[in-house]
Amino acid sequence: MFEKLGIVTNIWTEEIKNGVRFASLMADFGANGFMDMEVREGPYLRDSEFGAVIQQLESAMPEYTDAEWKLLCDAVWAEKPYETKHPALFEEVAIFARKASALTLSYAMSHSWLSTPTDSEADTQQIVRAKKLAYLLCPRRARLRLVDVDTEGELDETAAIANLKRYAALLPDYPMIFAVENARQTTTLTLKLAVAGGAKLTYDETNTYRADGTTLNPPNEFWCNVKMENLTSVHFKQKTAEGVLSEVCDGYVDFRAIAQHLRTQNYTGDLLLENTPTAHSLRDALWSREYLLGC
Repeated sequence: MFEKLGIVTNIWTEEIKNGVRFASLMADFGANGFMDMEVREGPYLRDSEFGAVIQQLESAMPEYTDAEWKLLCDAVWAEKPYETKHPALFEEVAIFARKASALTLSYAMSHSWLSTPTDSEADTQQIVRAKKLAYLLCPRRARLRLVDVDTEGELDETAAIANLKRYAALLPDYPMIFAVENARQTTTLTLKLAVAGGAKLTYDETNTYRADGTTLNPPNEFWCNVKMENLTSVHFKQKTAEGVLSEVCDGYVDFRAIAQHLRTQNYTGDLLLENTPTAHSLRDALWSREYLLGC
């Protein structure tokens, strides 16, 4: 199972700050067997050379209809001829696509989906842009994940479900997995809202643990309620009283128990490593994979 471990790209934060190119890290990790990569939005990404391309793509999007953008993405990845108003930009995209051709890339960002947006139109356009980026990263298996790290306390479940239904309905001609991740809310509540809103769940058991090792809700409560068809990704990182660690080892999270649940229920989604960033993320990832293989 863990031989197919992938990564979330925010583990590269320190190296990108030190000037390492996003594409070089992508190639190094791919060469070491990490074939699933979730491109996580954030300042580290925007500061990379690939982040500059993303910003140019976002600026170019309004000049194409939804159908034109989809056709352009499909053509770039299939290495077929295409017409574009931005030839230099899409040549950069084509070069990136050739480097990533063997990988499965998805896109993730923080977004307050649990709260009613103050500007519904701006909120909608932000999700449309994100879906178009997710599709450009991997037309054959596009996925957009949202994580709400801001909403706390009491929430309006009806509003949260309405948000998810609206987001899921955007760009209906773009084949895409739409997912949310558990963060500050309990996993069982996040799962309930995701299913009601037509979204898949990305599960990160580490997020259920407080600093003292107690949980927002017991992991077994989640595993008794989840169906594998509602789960698209499982994230792996370890937490102790010191916080989230830079490599997976012993701590609060019982990875053997998670592996057993996934095996017995025939899980088919991806497994993504999300360690705390260091200046040697590949070494940390390789050691983490070895530990997990022992599970």
